[in-house]
Amino acid sequence: MIAHDNTVMNATITNATPSADDESTLPESTPIGTDPQRGVMSDVVPDVTPEEVPGVTIASTPATATVPAEEMKPSQSVTYRPMHWNDLDDIVREFDRTWGQCSAAAGTPVSMQISRHFVLHYLEPTTRAIVAELDGRFMGVTLSRVAGEPLAFPQAKQELAAINGELNRSTLGAKTLSETEQWHEMELRMEREIDINDVARGEIELFLVAKSARGHGVGGSLWRQAMDYFANCQVARFYLHTDSSCDVSFYDHKGLNCIAARYAADHPEDGADMDDIFIYAGTPENTR
Repeated sequence: MIAHDNTVMNATITNATPSADDESTLPESTPIGTDPQRGVMSDVVPDVTPEEVPGVTIASTPATATVPAEEMKPSQSVTYRPMHWNDLDDIVREFDRTWGQCSAAAGTPVSMQISRHFVLHYLEPTTRAIVAELDGRFMGVTLSRVAGEPLAFPQAKQELAAINGELNRSTLGAKTLSETEQWHEMELRMEREIDINDVARGEIELFLVAKSARGHGVGGSLWRQAMDYFANCQVARFYLHTDSSCDVSFYDHKGLNCIAARYAADHPEDGADMDDIFIYAGTPENTR
């Protein structure tokens, strides 16, 4: 989740928490190229597991970025590149595997639809998206946003409206979408209450690492590259959303501070299955 939100699931960054054990570092060199289609435009860890924390093209990411070599040691086949639009289905499938069971639609065709809604919801404001691959297989993704930078995928807005239309065509879909949008609004309300967007230009919208990526340093690499992106854009402060279904200790380990919290015990009106919700914030140079 991290990063903007989710409903019965975890949203915003987060949306997957990292585990603080894997601090593999990367050496210096696997260049990340820019997306050839990019001409138009664009919410951790050392090893992250999907149970733990969380593009299309990149508009403002530097033409080259480097990935420390140590993190590449477990498999020299791990590569990091700008997300392409045709990566969307892989991301949705992994999102559904990670958080689909948290939805009221779990085990039904609506589950994949609501997972697509979530991914598009995070993708819509994204300005930088990086995908990790291992021997051609999807291993993880980070969606990041910097205020004022070009969108990575302007088409995400239209696609989000389309999937919302599909969800509204069934009773279960409409109910699940309504619950999800209430969650999104709750997170936005938390942002407004602390005026976080007045002081933080950056946000991790989604940080998702596949279970099969464990042991390959994928989470740590994706996190550090996101911090490099914020630093290159001169972002002094960034934030992300997460909740108690994630291993939030990763953020403490990384030096972020919890600056807002909504505890389920204080809000029984949210339902018995509601998680505690948090906003974490930090500075790129102190959270690598």
